[in-house]
Formats: sequence, structure tokens, C-alpha cells
Amino acid sequence: MKSNYNYFYNNPDCVNATVYFFTDSTLYKKIASNTIAQIFSKVLTAGISIFLIWILTKYLPIEMYGSYNKVYSYLWIFAFLADLWLYTLAIREISRGLIPKEKIIWNVLSLRVMMALWVWFISFLIALFLPGYNDSLTLIAIAIVGAFTLVSLINSSLLALMQSQMQMEFSLISVVAGKIINISLIAVSLIYVFAGSGTENLAFISVFVAGFIGICLNTYMNYIYAKKICPIRFLFDWGYIKNIFHLSLPYGIALFLSVVYFKIDVILISLLENPDKADISIALYWLPMKIVEVLMVLWGFYLNSVLPSLSEKFRSWKTEEISKILGTSLKVLVSFSLCIFILWSWLASDIISIIATPEYINPIGHIYNSPLALSIALWVLLFHFVSLAFIYVLIASEKQWLLLKINIWITAINIVWNIILIPYYSFIGAAAVTLFSQAILMLVSAYVVLGQYSVPKKYYISILQTLLLWLCILLVFNMFVKNIGLWSVGNVFIYGTIFAVIYWWVEYKISKKIFM
Repeated sequence: MKSNYNYFYNNPDCVNATVYFFTDSTLYKKIASNTIAQIFSKVLTAGISIFLIWILTKYLPIEMYGSYNKVYSYLWIFAFLADLWLYTLAIREISRGLIPKEKIIWNVLSLRVMMALWVWFISFLIALFLPGYNDSLTLIAIAIVGAFTLVSLINSSLLALMQSQMQMEFSLISVVAGKIINISLIAVSLIYVFAGSGTENLAFISVFVAGFIGICLNTYMNYIYAKKICPIRFLFDWGYIKNIFHLSLPYGIALFLSVVYFKIDVILISLLENPDKADISIALYWLPMKIVEVLMVLWGFYLNSVLPSLSEKFRSWKTEEISKILGTSLKVLVSFSLCIFILWSWLASDIISIIATPEYINPIGHIYNSPLALSIALWVLLFHFVSLAFIYVLIASEKQWLLLKINIWITAINIVWNIILIPYYSFIGAAAVTLFSQAILMLVSAYVVLGQYSVPKKYYISILQTLLLWLCILLVFNMFVKNIGLWSVGNVFIYGTIFAVIYWWVEYKISKKIFM
């Protein structure tokens, strides 16, 4: 099909691409409102996700929960290969306003579906010959998650359109509705099984079917909303598809590699450990990693809110504004990551004991447990949040090939050290390697970005003050609360509230000057 550029400009159903140019105060208000809308969405879905983890770990046998996560880890690697970072790239391209948003979204939607179908087939084909993945139950699960991936990539394209127009408020309703349907169907299926009317294998498959139905509802609701912004359909402008594919390929490979060093450890555990022990190791490891993964998404949306304006600043080369956005992002991400780190590190054992069975705390045949893995994974979270600020600057500045080179080296290091350490230290070795990889990514990306774009001194001072505040509160609570036995699950709400009030009140005093 040949492209018809006049169509986009003359068709009354299409609205030409719009770039939002705001004053500084209006810009930050728009970013704030868009971010706040997503905060509620992510907090609610995070709570639902934690509840889902509780249901699965309580009612699925530990080795079956390990197999569940093995399937998703395997498919996620292929899903990110199909994604090609097109979500973020579409936001950037729409925000620039150089090409009508309809042309971008319609072609991106077509490209994503083609890529999803291709990786669905490839992932299933590889699984047929992969030990630990080629049994009939796992293959059925892989087929279902492949369909889940296809629909979720379509959903992501719709969200990119909504995000680029800073209209993410409706996503709160759609994603929560999808999650509620998902968790309700899982609860019903598990009740059915444990009432004696079904089998564990049926429960296992029904979990994946429930996830697929949930994402279908979420996508349909977003489609209804997104078509109010512009009509939604497939377009096969092969010239543009080739161009967008070329632009996204380095980003996509970089994203794929970054996911590889987060997910490959699960696959390596399944291949390097004894088959009778591997699924249990995956369950013990993936429970804390899943908790951290839920927390990780909480602030990715902040940077997606910032990305449209950041891309526009790079396009017009407003270096002073770029530095301000980078400094603000670093301050915000450091403040929130330290708050999350303190609360969750204090509660590591309590959290695992609440949402999982005693097998995850005192596993049979393992010297390591899930609370230990969670304490390591929280450090991963800390480095991850900070590195996001630098990575998004590289995205907005179109340094995709540099980002790709960084991820190639980190992924290679990650795989080598996982192969070395997993046979000796099981999933704790994998957790340590993930932490090391994330720390290297943060340091290297910081070195590259800060070498090119200076951050005003006031942001560094404010970040240092936040670190000192964090250390003081950590010391005080450890000395006067935990060490004298006052910290317990029953008192979590009381002391957590006290901590949060003190932390954010001092943070407000520290930070208000730099945002004025």
C-alpha cells in the first residue's frame, strides 16, 4: 500500500498531530496531573498484583508457582523483543508533531501485531526443544501467554497515543477493571479446584486464561477511549513501517537486552539446577523479584509523563531546560526510591510471611530463602529508579546506539556471571548478579549523560540532603524501634505512618526551594 500523505491532512475524521507548548508552570502542572492520574492507577494495580501473588503462593504448590513464573519469564523475553520500544518511541514521535499522530499509531499498531505473531511462533517452536519447557502443560501455558502478549502489545499502542496527549486518566479505570476480572477468575478457579471439583493442572492453566481475559477487557476499554482522540485502525505504509522499524531497532535490542539480564536468570536456573529442585528455586527467587517488579513500575510512568516535554526540549535544543528536567527527575526518583527501600527492607520477612506459605521462609532442601532474596532485590530497585532518569535522557536525545552498546556489555557480563554463580549459590547468586548489573547500568549511563548535560548544583545539594535524611531516619528507627522489639507486623501501620510523615515533611522543607 502506498502512503497517501494528503489523506491525513484532508480527512475530517483525522486531527493533525499536535505538539503541546506550555509555559514552565503549565508544563509542570500538566506533567503533574498526568503523573498523579497514573499514580492512582499504579498504586491500585500494585495492590491488586500483590493480592494476586498472595493467592497464587497460598494455593498453588510451590513448584507449580515456580513453573508459572518460568513460563512468564520465558515469554517476557520474547515480548520485549516484539515490543521494540515502540511505546516510548511512539510517544516521542507524536510529541514532536512532525508527522500526524494517526500515521504513527496506525503503522506502529500494524508493526506490533506482525512482530507479536512472529515471536509467538518462534517462542513456541524453541520451547518444543527446550528441556523443562517442552512438556504438554507448559506448552499450553506458553501458547496462552503468547496470545496475552499479542493483545498487550496492541493495548500498549493505544496507551502510547493517550500518553502522548497526556490523557492517561482513563487508564486508571481500564487497567483496574482488567485486573479485577483477572483476579476474580483466578479466585473462582482455585476455589473450584480446592473444593474437589478440579485438578491442580486445571488450576494452573486457568491462571493463564484469566490473565488473557483480563488484558482483553483492559485493551477493549482503552480502544473505546482512544478512538475519541483519533480513529484506530491498521495501516501498512511500508515505507514508514521500514523507517520506524529502523529507528526502533536499536532501542528494541537495548530493551530486549535489559530484560534479558532481568529474566535470563530464571531460565538459567531452570536449565542449570536439578530438574527436581529448579522450579522450587524459581519460586523462592521469583516471589521477591515479582514484588520488586511491581514496585518498579510505580515510577516508570513519571518518566513517560516527562518524555514528551523532554523530547521537545531536545528538538529545540533548550539545554537549560533539559538540565532542569534531569535534575528534577533525579531528585524525585531518589526521594521516592529511598522511601520505598526503607519501608520494604524493614518488612522483608514480614511481607513474605504475610503473602506466602512458610515454605518460602523455611524451604526444605534450600539454605537460602525468599526474604534474603528480597533484601538483595530492594537494592536492585534503588539503582533501577536512579538509572531510569539517565536512560530516558538517552532516549529523548536519540542516543539509541550508545544505549545499545551499554546494554550489550552489561547483558554479556550478566549471563557469564549467572552461569558461574547459579550452580554454587542458586537463586541468591542470580540476585547478586542482577544487583551488580543494575549498578553498572546506573553508573555507566550516569557517566555518559552527566558528561554531556550539567545538572544545576542545587539539585545535587538537595539529593545529598535527602540521603542524609534517609541515613538519620534509618539509624533512629533501627536503634529505637527495631532493636527494642517495637517493630512488628501489628505496628507496621503506626510506625510506617510516623516514618512517612517525618520523611515527607522534611523532604518538603528540603525540596520546595528548588521547585520555586
